[in-house]
Amino acid sequence: MPWRRPRRREERAYESRESPEERLERASEAEEERDTVELAALDGASIVEAATGEPEADGSAPSLVIDASRIDEARAARDAARPEEGVDLSVEVARGLRLRNPVLAASGTFGQGTEYAELIDVSRLGAVVNKGTTRNPRPGNPQYRIAETPAGILNSIGLENPGAEEVARTYGPRWAKLGVPVVVNVAGYSVDDYVFVVETMLGTPAVVAFELNVSCPNVKGGMLFGCDPLLAAEVTRAVKQVTDLPVIVKLTPNAPDVVAVARAVEEAGADGLTAINTVLGMRIDVARRRPILGTGSGGLSGPAIRPIALHLTYQVAQAVSIPVIGAGGVTSARDALEFLMAGASAVQVGTATFADPEAPLRVVEGLAAYVRAQGLASIRELIGAALPARGAPLAE
Repeated sequence: MPWRRPRRREERAYESRESPEERLERASEAEEERDTVELAALDGASIVEAATGEPEADGSAPSLVIDASRIDEARAARDAARPEEGVDLSVEVARGLRLRNPVLAASGTFGQGTEYAELIDVSRLGAVVNKGTTRNPRPGNPQYRIAETPAGILNSIGLENPGAEEVARTYGPRWAKLGVPVVVNVAGYSVDDYVFVVETMLGTPAVVAFELNVSCPNVKGGMLFGCDPLLAAEVTRAVKQVTDLPVIVKLTPNAPDVVAVARAVEEAGADGLTAINTVLGMRIDVARRRPILGTGSGGLSGPAIRPIALHLTYQVAQAVSIPVIGAGGVTSARDALEFLMAGASAVQVGTATFADPEAPLRVVEGLAAYVRAQGLASIRELIGAALPARGAPLAE
């Protein structure tokens, strides 16, 4: 081994390094100091008074009551900074249900709404549709439950949820604090299941409507409620008898005749429709030579199904007189505009939130920008703009 000159030891100013714990403690102290300064500014107190909560030695008592008018001013400034402020985005998404804007968070991709409230300001949305709620707790399907596909995902979650009673007890108080309307997505395997969930959730804070997931198989015959106009009408009629809140039926694209189902539930009293739920699909693991999902097939969502959802929205909007909510692959304001022009009164944003939790807010902002740029009085001017004139034959 070649000879090397021994390194000369040098004393450096940073020879003694801080431990990770010391760095965290120092950062915490700095943050606490900033908080004290901010609190002092808010209360009109000195730094000493804000830190101790006691008046200084001169005997003057600081004001420890926060000025409510200053809070209101701060909130007003925050609201004024929202791109959608001053633009009329209000829409009727079901009979008797008007929302501040036409963007809803879709069921199944937004949890119970409280989870995303930690990431974004959910009060800026038109509404949140909660995770599918059933009569009894459900553990969900076996793994794997999700598989990626080009421009979308397949899911087979299996309606995992704690059951209607627990949802009402646990999430009702939390929904009351979100500042956004909540639409409860209802699922079941019998008519009684749907009725039970709706009756259980009545009176739950912030709940403004029910969305019936009729993509569940009827336990008596195995056929999806949403595939049979008579079954879909039966469950709609039963739910309408126990609630005065708007009832929205979420249509399945897997029905032989989606328009026939839409007409049947409208006649049964539905106040609105959601078009559409996921499309059945599958992926195969070529190494294992078996389906990737634990249940074999699952529901395809994301941009891959947007043309299908748009087509069915266009068809259904011409066949009924109740509002239609477009759902399926909405990721941008441009996507939302297509649905609105196809006859939808609102849209749901779902899969896009997995990649970008702020996607629904970007849609709201984009719609506001479009209304401004076009010089429109309201977003409602765009609803059905691409539909043929009333009385014309249904477009194929």
